[in-house]
Amino acid sequence: MDALVMAGGKGKRMGYDEKPMLLLGEKPLISYVLNALSDSRHIGRIYVAVSSGVPGTAAYVKDYPGERVSPVVTPGSGYIPDMAYAVNVLGLYEPVLVVSADLPLITPDIIDRTISAYWQCGKEALSVRVDAGKVPGEQDTILLDDGVPSIPAGINVVHGAHMDRSQEEYILILDEPGLAMNVNYKKDLALCERMMMANERHSRRS
Repeated sequence: MDALVMAGGKGKRMGYDEKPMLLLGEKPLISYVLNALSDSRHIGRIYVAVSSGVPGTAAYVKDYPGERVSPVVTPGSGYIPDMAYAVNVLGLYEPVLVVSADLPLITPDIIDRTISAYWQCGKEALSVRVDAGKVPGEQDTILLDDGVPSIPAGINVVHGAHMDRSQEEYILILDEPGLAMNVNYKKDLALCERMMMANERHSRRS
């Protein structure tokens, strides 16, 4: 399955900085997403949707090592319109994994589990959510799925042949608090760094 990384936003809540290029542990946010996708067993090509508002991100993607990663320029009209534009321009008329560029705690295992769940669910689309009860701090968006409060993770599978209409969607709720740590404000960088350090300590003990 090919992947589309959404990285064209202007970062209004970040003071108009290029959010994908904000540094976390001396690496830009988008590098964590691209590395996880590159290490996934189920991902083929990786396209990154950029716009005129993120020239640094576009340059970084263009120079990213390997031939699997390439940018696609979108109008910068918003997340959903730019996603549909990219899918159509690239001719991605099969299921495609769509990931936000600001998910530094995403892992290849999470990506592989998401794709496996999609092929098993029998629906046209899939949306990854995180159990809100497992996430520390306040969250901007909390949804109710089957009575379970959950937080959108910024990871979806959509069928590229049906972008002109709503798609029947399977909700995958994961016990992965790190997926709720998308970086919307600069203060979120510090929280992500603490969680990354905690995960590293846990991995060393395991």
